[in-house]
Amino acid sequence: MRHLHLVVAVLATLAVTACQNTKPPMQTLPEISFANLRPFNLDVGQLEIVSEYVPPGRSPNIEHLMPVSPEAAAQRWAQDRLKPMGRDGYARVVIRDAKVIEVPLAIDKGLTGAFKKEQEMRYDATLDVAVQILDARHMVVGETVARSSRSRTVTEGITLNERDRVLYDISESLAKDIDEQMSQLIRNFLGRWVL
Repeated sequence: MRHLHLVVAVLATLAVTACQNTKPPMQTLPEISFANLRPFNLDVGQLEIVSEYVPPGRSPNIEHLMPVSPEAAAQRWAQDRLKPMGRDGYARVVIRDAKVIEVPLAIDKGLTGAFKKEQEMRYDATLDVAVQILDARHMVVGETVARSSRSRTVTEGITLNERDRVLYDISESLAKDIDEQMSQLIRNFLGRWVL
């Protein structure tokens, strides 16, 4: 009888271990970074990053569920690309919009739908970022704005890791769009503050 209890305990442990091993490992996504690019050295004393966008934290918005939100990617862009090198004044980065909306798509629930993979969900994302130069009195003396939007669909039945990768790619693409636009806009409209 004692051996039977031992065998049952060992089998139960093996069953639990087998169940735990069937979970896919959590993927490690790379950090979104712009540190490899030459920063804009600005003739200002400080860098401020302000987010005016307040994520609702509920459906259909999903920024709070993303591995890296567009807001976090924009903050990282600002930290990596804008360097205060002057004595006074401020460079302010204002994140005005950074939303990602999840939109369910109609899929065929009939017999023919069982034999095909369809696009089940669409993610609509927007990132709107301003770079402002402020004088010592906090008055805006220069400003430029970059905007990007992305939309991406996913097929039904994707894994959580696949979904996270799609959402990560959206944030990275938005931030790269902002970087590309700002690289030109800062030179054109804020050039007098670039050292």
